[in-house]
Amino acid sequence: MFLADGGGGGSTQTRPDYSGTQQRLHVEPSAIPEARKVFTAALDRLDNQLADAKAALRARRWAGDPVSQETAEKFNQDTFEAGDAAALTAIEAYREQLQGVVDQLTAIEADYRRAEGDNTASWGRVNND
Repeated sequence: MFLADGGGGGSTQTRPDYSGTQQRLHVEPSAIPEARKVFTAALDRLDNQLADAKAALRARRWAGDPVSQETAEKFNQDTFEAGDAAALTAIEAYREQLQGVVDQLTAIEADYRRAEGDNTASWGRVNND
């Protein structure tokens, strides 16, 4: 099985310039359940950090002077509001790629289970997760 960046599928989503070239991941069928768990754990950790970051990262005018105001505005612009160049946009795009991988691994595992069941020959071991 091969997964492309973003989890593949029929998406017409374009990648921003910073995302690099398409990458492929090869996973043996017997490793799919564990790979899915790893990617799901990474996605869960990222979701928790994103929830905290959206509020915590927003800079405020800390000194009450024009310099701190301008600095805070520029930081917030670059972090949240600069479209595809915004730091948070890059992190959210990464999050969507992780979600795509999890979704595709889940679908491929379901296809294998429909075709092969849980037999040891197909999965390399009995896996009832």
